[in-house]
Amino acid sequence: MKNKRSFAWVLSIVLIMTLVLSACGGGNNNNNGNASPSASPSTSADPSASADPSASPSAAPEDQTPVELNFISWKDTYNPLYDLFHKKYPWITIKQTPVNSQPIMEIIAALEAAGTPADVTEIDQDLIAFQQNGLVEELTPYIDSDPTMQSVTLPNGFFDTMAIGGKKYAVPMVDVPMWILVNKDLLAKNGLEMPPNDWTYDDFREYAKKMTNPDAGEYGLTTQPEWQMRLLSTKAVADGHADNLWYMNADLTQSRMAEPDVINDIKWLSEFVTKDGSMLNNTKASEQGGLVNEFINGKTGFAIGGDWVLPKLKSDAKFEWDVLPFPKGKVKQPGYTIYGPLALLAGSKHKKEAFLWLSFQFTKEAQMWKIDQGANASIVDGDIDAYYQKTPMWQGKNFEAVQIAKKNAMIMPGVMIPGWSEYDANGIGNRLITGDEPDFSEIAPAIEKWNKRTLELRAALK
Repeated sequence: MKNKRSFAWVLSIVLIMTLVLSACGGGNNNNNGNASPSASPSTSADPSASADPSASPSAAPEDQTPVELNFISWKDTYNPLYDLFHKKYPWITIKQTPVNSQPIMEIIAALEAAGTPADVTEIDQDLIAFQQNGLVEELTPYIDSDPTMQSVTLPNGFFDTMAIGGKKYAVPMVDVPMWILVNKDLLAKNGLEMPPNDWTYDDFREYAKKMTNPDAGEYGLTTQPEWQMRLLSTKAVADGHADNLWYMNADLTQSRMAEPDVINDIKWLSEFVTKDGSMLNNTKASEQGGLVNEFINGKTGFAIGGDWVLPKLKSDAKFEWDVLPFPKGKVKQPGYTIYGPLALLAGSKHKKEAFLWLSFQFTKEAQMWKIDQGANASIVDGDIDAYYQKTPMWQGKNFEAVQIAKKNAMIMPGVMIPGWSEYDANGIGNRLITGDEPDFSEIAPAIEKWNKRTLELRAALK
């Protein structure tokens, strides 16, 4: 009840603001938003070239009155995918409402207040909060009767991070894999061969040292938050110090970030800055004009990348680059992937049509288009698996690394964890790795507080 009252309060505030703005005659139709780091820019000269849209089943309602769906999304590069969807369902068009760093719940409330409710949204915090506020539609009945969803094979446990009490409330919009990007020119300049796909974390550190040449303004690692955000907790799993990404335990109820072995993992990465000098902290990186903050500038050897960086690298990089899987640890070689939740909004006036956008994500044409952008497939299908070797995205690149990353990927947790938005592992990591005065004593009290908080929230849900 508290969550529902909170959303009602947000809605009432937005209503008041809307009335005030209307009275003042104000307005802002600027839809140019910045993409989220987890969004994946996409390019496609011919969006219909990947597959024949007629190859996938479709649920075509008898009523084909023209409908415009309002889609809340970080993406500003999905137009080719919208075109594929429109080709399949000519009476349905999609209008994107950009996030622009605004909390999505506030956007939903504002659109409701204006009488123009959104139909579909990406999720920016734990899915439980959206479900508890009554914002998202339960999808199980739609999935059970949809020809497309019933015709595809999904990986085991596919909906585990999208279901509450056995009911499905979202589908993954995209499976975003992560790799380590490699500047092959910088390797060659320092007399180094391309690392093997079974390289270790010790190898990773040594390569980074050997590619560091401060006099030339060259460093082993790009100064970016992704190292602690993606690689560090993956290393903790690889070495057996955590059970899941982001230092979570086996049942995702508690963080293990404050345990001694994990703290030592964090100190290990901090030494790239404080001891090895193979990565600069934020302040020193800024002092050098920010060149080492972007891998595409060619001044760094390694970076963490996902599908969102690939099109720009392919078109603009002035050096040879490739990809590697995350290194092997003492126990295993896990990778890292993100499922971006896509939900049907309870306030939609076009729910049948809106669900077609959700189910369309699992058609062969949509899956192939996403592979063309560097994303992973979300369905189990021989044709789709074979398409990985045909896509222009990976021609001439370390395709085996792409396969390893897909096979070994662990899914970033969060959408089903109560209080996830209050978990400051990312902020702590940024301060400890690339901050000016890292203080490792802040870990224990912060994690103890959050572990208590998430258990309280979990208990309140029962």
